[in-house]
Amino acid sequence: MLTEVYVLIFGATFVVVGLATGMAWAFVEKPAPTGDQEPDLLRKDKLSALDTLAHVLAQLSYTKRFKLLLAEANLDWSVGRLVLQVLVAGVLAFAALLHVDWVPWYGSLALSGAVASIPLLHVRRLRSKRLRKVEDQLPEALEFLARALVAGHSLPMALELLGEEAQEPISTEVRKTVDEYNLGLSMEKSLANMADRVPSVDMQFFVSAVTSQARTGGNLHDLLDRLAETIRDRETLRGQVRALTANGRITAIILTCLPFFIAGVMLLVNSEYLSILTNHPVGRLLILAGICGQALAFFVINRIVDIKV
Repeated sequence: MLTEVYVLIFGATFVVVGLATGMAWAFVEKPAPTGDQEPDLLRKDKLSALDTLAHVLAQLSYTKRFKLLLAEANLDWSVGRLVLQVLVAGVLAFAALLHVDWVPWYGSLALSGAVASIPLLHVRRLRSKRLRKVEDQLPEALEFLARALVAGHSLPMALELLGEEAQEPISTEVRKTVDEYNLGLSMEKSLANMADRVPSVDMQFFVSAVTSQARTGGNLHDLLDRLAETIRDRETLRGQVRALTANGRITAIILTCLPFFIAGVMLLVNSEYLSILTNHPVGRLLILAGICGQALAFFVINRIVDIKV
């Protein structure tokens, strides 16, 4: 009975704090209307199917980041759906961990926070995978645009042909750019929106090159050919760096999984060795500290071997 009370208190606190924070931001951060903004002719996506939650999310500063993250991952989710998945995962994990006797309440709180981040990590994984595909397809796409320009097509027509002929996911981004241009946005603004949806250095190079050429003039198809060659050289160098840092990434995975593997083997061979840790309060604290240390070491090693090219 006491466990259910803790779960209800935790869930109610989560909801109340979230609503209170949203209402506070509603009064503190009211955007001032400006008359010189470019009209937005595109469809407005609802933040949530629940009107109350949508109103709260509209006032929060991190809502725009979540919306951009979903756009970069090309997921047809609302921000409210992602937020609800995070809250539900955290509450359910906390409720389940409270029934584990050897896990203290602060350990349940920390582990439930880790479980709550799983939906966000899943979206970020899809985002990274999609961005890598776009970067791999970009040199060929630039060469396609260069050939279309040599054949006499304009840049909007060349982009439309690229959206029809290219493969996913770059074709989707190009079609979105063409649709925005056809709906009345300028080409510079449409390309800038594509660079926001695809936060890649190579895409920034392409958008900057097209924007600069439109302002100063020049031979665009030669510029695109040279840019495609430069991107291929950067990709070759990036592959060499990944090969040199593969040892560090494998080390991080082995060092993270090895303690859990050894603990599992000891539990099967002789569970009394681990019963001292699970039954004693100090032992439970040491287990939690060990898990946190393993997670911290994994992220530190990955940050060290993550060399930007």
